[in-house]
Amino acid sequence: MEKTRALRRNLLVMFAALGIAAGVLHPVGAEAKETTTAGGGASASGDGGGEITASVSVEYVTAGSGGDGGGVTSSSSETVTVDPVCKYVHFMSPAELAAKGGAKARGVTGDTGGLLSPYIVQGLPDYEKHKNDSGGSWYVRSCRMLYLAPALGGSSVSQEERAEDAQEIREFYASNPDEFIWVEPGASPPAPRISAGRLARAAWKVVKIPAPTVETNPKVGSRGATLVGMDTWVWATGETPTSVKATATAGSTSVTVTAGSSGLQLSAPDGKASCTGFGIAWHSGMPEGSSPCTISFNRSSAHLGGTTPLTIKVAYSASYSGSDGSSGTLPAITTTSTVNLPVAEVQTLTTNGKNPRQN
Repeated sequence: MEKTRALRRNLLVMFAALGIAAGVLHPVGAEAKETTTAGGGASASGDGGGEITASVSVEYVTAGSGGDGGGVTSSSSETVTVDPVCKYVHFMSPAELAAKGGAKARGVTGDTGGLLSPYIVQGLPDYEKHKNDSGGSWYVRSCRMLYLAPALGGSSVSQEERAEDAQEIREFYASNPDEFIWVEPGASPPAPRISAGRLARAAWKVVKIPAPTVETNPKVGSRGATLVGMDTWVWATGETPTSVKATATAGSTSVTVTAGSSGLQLSAPDGKASCTGFGIAWHSGMPEGSSPCTISFNRSSAHLGGTTPLTIKVAYSASYSGSDGSSGTLPAITTTSTVNLPVAEVQTLTTNGKNPRQN
C-alpha cells in the first residue's frame, strides 16, 4: 500500500513539473463537489470543496490634476477565487458506500461486483467504526494540474508556474500523508493552501487600473485647438495612477503586489512626442520648454475630419512578495485612452496678439 502511495505521489509531482497532466487525480468514485466561502479564507463545506476565496485591497497613487507631484491616494477592494492544486474532496458517506456494495466493495469476499476497486475502498480509515453512521463522510486527497501542455490543447505557461504546481503538491502531501480521511458530521477537511505566486497572479488579474486622462495646452479658440509647430503640453489628470499596490490574503498566505509606471506614452498622426513622467500642468508665466511631456504637430487636423486622435498609454510593470519569503514578477498591464484634439494652423486663428497659451 505504501509503495503504491509513493508511486502515485512521485508520478503526480513529475506531472506537475512537466505540465503534462490534466484533470483531477484521485481514485475513481471520488466526487469533487466544490464550494466557495467568503471572507478571505480557505475552507470546505460538508459535501466537499476547497476553493480559496481571497480578499484583495488595492491602493492607487494618482497623478492628480498636475501630473507629477500632485497625486492623491485612492483605494478599492476586490475578491478573487482560486482553485488550489491540492485539496481533500468528498468521496463517500457510509450510506453511499453501502449503496455501492458495502463490505463487498471492500474486497472482503474478493468480489466487488464491478462497483468499486478494492484499491479504493481498502484505504478507508475506520470503516468498521463508521460504516453504519448516519452522518459524516470519507474524503480523498485530490490534486490536479491547472495547466495542460500545448500539445494537449493547453496554453504555454512559465517554468515558474509549473514549479509552483510541483511545490504545492509536495507540501500538501507532506502535511497530509493520508490519502483517505474520515470527516465527522459538521466538520470540514483540512483547508487547502495556495502558493504566494499563484495568489499574486490571481490578485493581479482582478486589479482594475483606470485608463489615463490628460489635459493639454494651448487651447485656442472656441474649439480649444492646439497649434501646428508649437509644443503641446500634456499632463495626467484625474485618477490616472502613477503606482498601484495590492495586498491579498487567503488562509495563511498573503502577498503584496506593487506596480509602477515611468509615465505617459503619447502618439498621434502627424505628431512627434517627447514625454518623460506624467507631465506638469501649465500655468501662466511658465517658460517655454519647461514641460517634460509634449507633442508637436506638423499638420493641422483638417484632413482627419477636424480632430487628431491623441493616444495615451501607461505601462505598469509589477512584482510581488509573499509571506513565505517568495517573490517574482507579474505580467505588465498597459492602459490606453484617446483624446480627439483639434490641431489648427496659427494663421487661421485670432490670438489677439497674446501668447497662444493664454487664449
